[in-house]
Amino acid sequence: MLRLSWLKWPDLLVDYGRELYVPWQITQGKVLYADLNHLYGPLAHYLNAFLFQIFGTGLATLAYFNICLVVLLVFLIYDLFKSTFGDFIATIAGLCFLVIFAFSQYVGIANYNFICPYSHEITYGVFLFFLALFIFRKYLLHPDWRFAALIGLLIGLIYLTKVEIFIASFITFLTGFIFIFWKIKPPHFRKHLFNLIFFFFIPIATFFIYFSFYMPLINALDSIIASYKSLFMGTLINNIFYLRISGFDDPLRNITIMFRQATGYVILFIFTIIISYLFARLKNNVFKFGWISAVFALVFVTIFLGIFRINWLEIARPYPIFLVVLLIFFMIQFILKSGDKAFLLKFLPFALLTLYSLILLLKMILNVHLYHYGFALAMPASLVMVAILIYYIPAFVSHWGNKHIAAGFMALFIFLALLFYFNFTKYIYALKNYPVAQGRDRFLTFDPIVNNRGYIMNETLKYIDKLMSKKDTFIVFPEGVMINYLSRRNNPSRYFEFTPNFVEAIGEKKILNIISPTHPSFIILSEKDTSEHGAQYFGKNYAFNIYSWIASNYAKVLIIGSEPLTGKGFGIVIAKKKN
Repeated sequence: MLRLSWLKWPDLLVDYGRELYVPWQITQGKVLYADLNHLYGPLAHYLNAFLFQIFGTGLATLAYFNICLVVLLVFLIYDLFKSTFGDFIATIAGLCFLVIFAFSQYVGIANYNFICPYSHEITYGVFLFFLALFIFRKYLLHPDWRFAALIGLLIGLIYLTKVEIFIASFITFLTGFIFIFWKIKPPHFRKHLFNLIFFFFIPIATFFIYFSFYMPLINALDSIIASYKSLFMGTLINNIFYLRISGFDDPLRNITIMFRQATGYVILFIFTIIISYLFARLKNNVFKFGWISAVFALVFVTIFLGIFRINWLEIARPYPIFLVVLLIFFMIQFILKSGDKAFLLKFLPFALLTLYSLILLLKMILNVHLYHYGFALAMPASLVMVAILIYYIPAFVSHWGNKHIAAGFMALFIFLALLFYFNFTKYIYALKNYPVAQGRDRFLTFDPIVNNRGYIMNETLKYIDKLMSKKDTFIVFPEGVMINYLSRRNNPSRYFEFTPNFVEAIGEKKILNIISPTHPSFIILSEKDTSEHGAQYFGKNYAFNIYSWIASNYAKVLIIGSEPLTGKGFGIVIAKKKN
């Protein structure tokens, strides 16, 4: 997967520029929230800035670090599944993470992978959860205040990443410790709980103290809770983009698709029961294994060649249904086997992973996909589905047939899914062979025959070096802070993204009042259709006053490609401040 995806992980203009620009600016002395606007927690950007200070500023620094995190995350996934289900299922779970999620690209925009994610807050948060769950398992086996303190510290760090990751993690571990107090009752539990809470606040308090040196105390406090205030911002929650992600833009249609896909799983389960039942009833071993091999081969060829079509892009739709059923099953099992401590210790961590997976899906509850945000939000649920398909379904089938045949058939289904997503990623990455930027920032994007954005980006960087001094500043509208980063030129404003939902949430007047006094030397306009956020073009369908200010104070110097914000093709305009 590394070889297939090498240097093809980031997107050219969308989102990932922020992941490079902000930590670079922090290394230049700027302070998050005070000098740089940010909607999420501070942990990821300050960690990335630290990496830049130690290993040098560059895309390669973050990519290599994230590759190391992927290796560690594979270990954490494998270790959890091995302790609960054994080597085979642990291996399948690890493969699912690597092939479907860690290095993938399924849409035109990149960034939806664990190497160059659209938001490091989400990938770091997921990694910290699995690490905390690993420590939680150690605590179950050997209750010790140090394990409890470490879990608290990790949850505190997760608080400083992204809202949905923290809420899912907090509820999950709260449930876990309530269960421990109720059923296991380890000695000195209250002391352990105190240490957990104390260490939870350490990273939060550390950032609060840091920010208090650069802004008033009330602003420092606001910086710590800023991302959580977005939960109450109706302009963001009710935006068409987030409604589409959750599926609430058309709930009836999405619920129908969810249950239709669930019916497909039920048909798969019934077919598995029939095959397992027939296999168990056959007496002649030669005929038995010859017959089952023929069935497996026929199913593989039929699905692989598309004779029987499976909509692989929609297979995650019914995940919430299966996770709810599994959680109910766990509740019943824990009640019935409340005296079996070994059973509780073995399955409680996986039950908590199931709860975490379900809560994480709430952001896309009626529209669950493995692509786009699903690369992180649906990843834990997909790992749980591996256990459902290869462990729990065969255990259920064993009442009527051979559970090993059932497990093999389910493994065949998973293999076909892996094959589809692998080939999908391979197809897209085969189109990305055009180099952008140089040195430690070099990456590959689509060939100009497919998409000319990479070529225009390189030309833009050349002209910036000709037209501007190193002290010149510019702002890119409606987004494209990647250009600031690659050219190593500052955006003098605290804002660097101007999509419709952002402009509506902050307020156009406030944005303009902050931007105009900074007197950027240049303004760059980039082609971007923002229809998915509720309005098509910057300056034509929204942000009229900001665009008017640009037109009044800046004169076009150069057009590279097509005229931007017209829909005629990708292009960039460089405009210089009028005397």
